[in-house]
Amino acid sequence: MADYSFGYGGIGSGLDISGIVNQLVAADRAPQNARLNTLESQTKFKLSGLGTVKSAFDALKTALDGLQKVDALGARTVSSTTLSVASGTMPTGATDAVLTPTAGRNTPVGSYQVEVQSLATAHKLLGAGTDVGTKFAAGTLRVSIGETSVDVAVKADATLADIRSAINDAAGKNGVQAAVLTSDAGHHLSLGSAKTGAANAISIQMLDGGSDLQALVGGLAEQSPAADARVSIDGLVTTSASNTITDAVPGMSLVLKQAGTSRVEVNTDPAGSRAAVDGFVKAYNAALKAIGTATTYNAETKTPSSLTGDAQMRGAASQLRNVMNDLLGGLAQQGLDAKTLGLQTQGFPNPDGTLVLDATKFNEAMAANSSAVIAAFTGENGLAAKLNAAVKGYVGTDGAFTLRTKGLNDQLKDVTRQREALDVRMDAAAKRYRTQFVALDSLMAQMTSTSTALAQQLANLSAQTK
Repeated sequence: MADYSFGYGGIGSGLDISGIVNQLVAADRAPQNARLNTLESQTKFKLSGLGTVKSAFDALKTALDGLQKVDALGARTVSSTTLSVASGTMPTGATDAVLTPTAGRNTPVGSYQVEVQSLATAHKLLGAGTDVGTKFAAGTLRVSIGETSVDVAVKADATLADIRSAINDAAGKNGVQAAVLTSDAGHHLSLGSAKTGAANAISIQMLDGGSDLQALVGGLAEQSPAADARVSIDGLVTTSASNTITDAVPGMSLVLKQAGTSRVEVNTDPAGSRAAVDGFVKAYNAALKAIGTATTYNAETKTPSSLTGDAQMRGAASQLRNVMNDLLGGLAQQGLDAKTLGLQTQGFPNPDGTLVLDATKFNEAMAANSSAVIAAFTGENGLAAKLNAAVKGYVGTDGAFTLRTKGLNDQLKDVTRQREALDVRMDAAAKRYRTQFVALDSLMAQMTSTSTALAQQLANLSAQTK
């Protein structure tokens, strides 16, 4: 609260004018301030409750967004077993020595025989040995990798290390890796590709220079070919520039380790599929619980919650339950029913509309008719999409909860503006009160002066008559 004291002590009247002004302004402010405090407190209370409910609906929408995807219930398990290896001894452990498979959602279920005929390799060239002190005449080399070429300038008296650095500086960005290796035969220039695959072959030629540079280039021999991986899956051959096969079987990835044959098994993953439904069930129940908590009334303490009696909350809870009941009732169109699927609303003794998922029944339904279960939940016409449409009506950009939250925040901003306006009015009132009391004090000072003069005259008159 502002202090309206000022340096005037009521000389004529002896009154504490500053104190009186402060008390009068406080009395004027009190009812208006109380009204704003109440409005602000109630608005924040509602905003807090609404925020909790909206957060729960946001979480439900996120769960429904995930469940709505066509692959939401397509979780898979994958395993592989080594049948043979091209060289060496058969492994004795559980880990496949030939490849490592992964399967994405909706990868076709089945058994696949995969023969890794050859691995992808990176091209590598190695030169003949030269003395450490060998110097080369100036010249130009053209280094190519795939369809990309770059010219490399070799300065006069360059060493093998200088040539290596020049190649890396010019062609390194294209994937050429030059190095100098040492053996008993001397120092060797090594050129390698950073990537595997036949398309990443390296070549080098001298454009101009001396015989020593030509001998260096001519002495480079292939140590490792530029080759693609070659794999047969159930007799169908596919090649890849890398040792990861990603497009032969939809959703399946194979990381190749060595030549050999493996059997890959892909199966449905009921637990993984159930997790998506279970996440939705928990989010749905949390949304209903959030509304219940925000609208509850404690009869014992006679204390309401932030949104007790709120019509919008009652409507939202009712809409969720009605839509859910309609969707569960309509499962017959997919050849299912809620009981067989294992998804039902909570019954006696707590029939509150929340959902219960029976894991055993859900797994059995997935095993018996997974396509029907998937169709019931996912896609544009599935349960998730239809319920999501109702939820978006509350938490979408123009959703009811979104707009109401904005309205309450605007109301808080208006309270702030009203407080600022009240401060202006109280400053004006204080100024008015000060003016009035200073005038009163001046008048009282004049009256005191007149009274004193009159008393003095009467005293003088009395003395003269004696």
